[in-house]
Amino acid sequence: MALKTNFSFEVKYTADSSRSKAQRDEVMDSLQANLQQLLAAQDSEAEVLVSDSQHGSGNKLVELTTTLQDAQIANILKAFSEQHGVSVTAFE
Repeated sequence: MALKTNFSFEVKYTADSSRSKAQRDEVMDSLQANLQQLLAAQDSEAEVLVSDSQHGSGNKLVELTTTLQDAQIANILKAFSEQHGVSVTAFE
């Protein structure tokens, strides 16, 4: 049985984002489902929990529980952030 690790991130749009408010809202509203699908491709038991941030609707807190290694998660989140124009910041 592989060990699971918990990761916490903040996902947000920057002030200079070229996306419309509707586009930003759509990405944030589907964040949990999209990340769950991306992680499940490599770890079927991965869990994603998304909650509101105190910084407003353009920010979300994401908690991942997965057996994936740091580099694998970094690659998934990098691709996701580039595709959707968000920044992903890990909590220490």
